[in-house]
Order: sequence, then structure tokens, then C-alpha cells
Amino acid sequence: MTLAYQPDELGGLPIERFHQALIAEGATELDRPGSTCPMNQLPLYQHPTMLFPGHPHSHRRYKAGDFPVAEHAHAHTIKLPVWHREQDLRLAEQYVRAAIKVSDHHKELL
Repeated sequence: MTLAYQPDELGGLPIERFHQALIAEGATELDRPGSTCPMNQLPLYQHPTMLFPGHPHSHRRYKAGDFPVAEHAHAHTIKLPVWHREQDLRLAEQYVRAAIKVSDHHKELL
């Protein structure tokens, strides 16, 4: 499951700082997306000739800013595991409490 982080609702607190605070509260399974980034940020799309030398369209390259909506979504995403068993309910509630606590005390993190 992905959560969309909205820094303006927390005084501009950077997502990295928010994420660190969640981990400090024990919400260690929350994650920032890495390899699941917009395609234009992958090496293949930045340097296609490495994999497709001589291909007629290998001159096309994508760079940061070419897909602003996808890049914004990626930069503001926090991933959360999807718990699906009844016994996971307590753990999910702990994560909710951690997020509420960090959000409530965001000014102390700025």
C-alpha cells in the first residue's frame, strides 16, 4: 500500500525526516520507494544505447523533469506493507499510532 505524503500539511517537514521519525517510533516496515521509480529515472531510459546500440530510436533519452507528475508522486510516497491476517490488526494499529504521533509533533522535527 502506498501513502501520499503532503509536506505542506506538516509545515514543510521533508519526507526523509518524517520517515526517519516513523522508524524511530518503531514503524520499521515503512519504506521509501527505490527501484520502483518513474521509468525516466532508470539508466536504461537515460542511456538506451548501452542496451540497444544502433537502434534507430536509441538517441531518445529521458531526464529528470520529463514526467513531473510521476516524479512528484514518487518523491512523496511512503510504502506500507499490506497486512491481511486478523493477528496483524494490532501491528497495523501500532503503525497508525506512530504516524499520528509523528504528525502531531512535526513542529519539533523541523
